[in-house]
Amino acid sequence: MLHSSKICVKFIVPLSLTLLCFSVLSCSEPKEPWDLHTEQGRTLMEQGKFPEAEKELQSALTLAEQFGNQDPRLIQSLTNLAILHNAKGAPEEAEDLLQKTVAIHENAPNPDTTGLAVSLSNLGALYVTQKKFDEAQQHFERALAIREKSQGPDDPETIHDVENLAGLFVRQSQFDNAEPYLKRVLASAEQTNEPESPKLVEPLNNLALLYRAQEKYDQAETLLLRALKIKEKQLGPTNPNLLGSLNNLALLYSSAKQLTKAIPLLERMVTITEEGFGKEHPRVAITLNQLAEIHRLQNQTEQAIPIIQRAIGIIEKAEGPEHSGLSGPLNNLAVLYLNSGQYADADPVFQRAIAITEETMGKSHFRVERALRNYAQLLRKMDRAEEALALETRADAILEKNTQSPSPPK
Repeated sequence: MLHSSKICVKFIVPLSLTLLCFSVLSCSEPKEPWDLHTEQGRTLMEQGKFPEAEKELQSALTLAEQFGNQDPRLIQSLTNLAILHNAKGAPEEAEDLLQKTVAIHENAPNPDTTGLAVSLSNLGALYVTQKKFDEAQQHFERALAIREKSQGPDDPETIHDVENLAGLFVRQSQFDNAEPYLKRVLASAEQTNEPESPKLVEPLNNLALLYRAQEKYDQAETLLLRALKIKEKQLGPTNPNLLGSLNNLALLYSSAKQLTKAIPLLERMVTITEEGFGKEHPRVAITLNQLAEIHRLQNQTEQAIPIIQRAIGIIEKAEGPEHSGLSGPLNNLAVLYLNSGQYADADPVFQRAIAITEETMGKSHFRVERALRNYAQLLRKMDRAEEALALETRADAILEKNTQSPSPPK
């Protein structure tokens, strides 16, 4: 089996903790100790200096607790510390802090519905990272209901809560549940923007990628073509920012087995990448690898081999002869040689692919297993059955190791 390097595609707005911003002092007024501790803590957190950041943010919280529950600085300080604890891998501590922010809003004489929605969304996002999906859904739905009532159905923050619910269902591969939410996001964007506004591109792409996952290829194609047309009108036909949309379409056609439609898109991507970044840029190699894979799937070995050879040459020149990015293309080239009966050419390429993969990814990586099985196929065709059996045995051991269930905690 060939390994095809693919460009990552953004799918659904990432779930993250949100700061409820507010203004305490005007620019001309001197900063109070709470402001200084908060600013320093955030700066240190951004620098990854978590112990120092925690000290500053805890000092800010201590001061904020003296202001009383109705002061917005208390919610801000609790949220800042929650973000820090989540970033350093302590989600339980973050959860306690965010639960406090929700409780403060709920117990206020005149609950701030906007602030409560933010705290609910934050806690929901944290529950997603903990895979507490039912709790996350409850909090997102409650936040959405508050937003819809207080801010309206098409307010950007309301739509963000809709996106949160869509992202939650996508995370669980519950695509049918996610679909109405993504349709709503797109419908809201269409209602609040011009028909060819760039702000439509992301919701068009997200719904299209959902349709692709559902194998609703015709609907997905319509949306992706529309998104591409908007970007082409905005940016022109050769702008590198078109690459994501072109790649989305190419992957769709590959999934739908409409390979002849994918080839001109990938060739266009190669041209745009060459013009935008240079003919020897590693990004060119990624698209060349995709293009070679499409040719292989159509049994066009003669077209695929020089394309993948060029991709390998680009990576070697840009990254060096032992770079991890070579493992996939080398394996692909060796398989192409194997399929075309060029056994003598395939042998050293397989050996090199395996060596690089082991060195850069570890001897038990799943790509090592795959390369070993591919190489074993070649050895059997070369009447080297004993060597092939040894590789298959090792591949089986890697597979068993990688699929073993973790031992229960004692």
